[in-house]
Amino acid sequence: MTREWTGVSLENVRLEVAEIAGLAFRPDPSAALPERVEVYRILDGRGEPLPCTPAEHERWELAAVACLGRLSRALEDFYRAHGGTMIEIDLVTGRGIRYGIGRPRRWPGWERRAVERSARAQQVLALEVARAVEDYRPVRAEVALRVTEERAARRAAMEAEQRATRHRRTVLDELAQRRVWQYRSAGPGEPVLVRRVDLTGTGAGAGAGTGTEPGPGGAAAAAFDSAVLIDQESLSARELADALNAAARRAESPVDIRWDERARAGTEAECLAREVRLTFLEWWQDLAGPSWRPGPHGPVPVFVPPGQRASAPRPSFGGTGMGGTGGFSGGHSYGGFGGY
Repeated sequence: MTREWTGVSLENVRLEVAEIAGLAFRPDPSAALPERVEVYRILDGRGEPLPCTPAEHERWELAAVACLGRLSRALEDFYRAHGGTMIEIDLVTGRGIRYGIGRPRRWPGWERRAVERSARAQQVLALEVARAVEDYRPVRAEVALRVTEERAARRAAMEAEQRATRHRRTVLDELAQRRVWQYRSAGPGEPVLVRRVDLTGTGAGAGAGTGTEPGPGGAAAAAFDSAVLIDQESLSARELADALNAAARRAESPVDIRWDERARAGTEAECLAREVRLTFLEWWQDLAGPSWRPGPHGPVPVFVPPGQRASAPRPSFGGTGMGGTGGFSGGHSYGGFGGY
């Protein structure tokens, strides 16, 4: 049967017998009167979320309403048994009104009669409350079990999500620290080429005898490989993120970044092999920040015209600082516009 989500709230219904009986109340220790009765209310949009079928929803709430209605009538009878004249109690809605009960007239024997009358009323009320609670007990136990099971399921799901988040963070941090990235641009206005040296036909990790054979991707991949210097120092992904973010902030026009398809596919495959499912764009946004969007050749930074940029430097999402490795403006053995 199809389940739906509703709200459950455990309400502690106070009986307030002393307040109801007023000055005519005389406590009877032998009357087993509880101070409160616990009832589960099943109301959409209120309380703790709980799955149930439509039939369960209706049955649970009807049982609670029946219990509360029975207690309301018992409390009204208890009030009248103490000499009250006007009362209306509705524990279902929480509303009620009554006239107060004054002190009994002090005729001979009035105190004894007051004690006896209050004791009888308390005994009758205790019996009626016990019956109402007992009749409601099976439904209360059923709802309580469902609440316990759902809390355990939510707790397990939360713990699993936390473990997955920690695992994802560990995997992404490990990948971000590997120094396998290179980039180059021939000059302002020219595309920036980005590759992984361990996934190309040249450089470290290629496995090629001469270092010049085309890697996966054929002639197009070989042309990409030849555009980046073999002896360029490799960067970590965090350093690459710093460099490309810095270049985007200095650029006078949108930066054209072209990622080697093998680098994108290889990064996604490495994440998937360790049970982290995400696209290359999502992986890169985790490092470089959310201001990157899909481009025809991989992620590209959102261009902000120079007149609209904040004057203060922005912190690196990669965590290595803006003045670190990988800058486009020279001063390092790799990645500078003026170095090629």
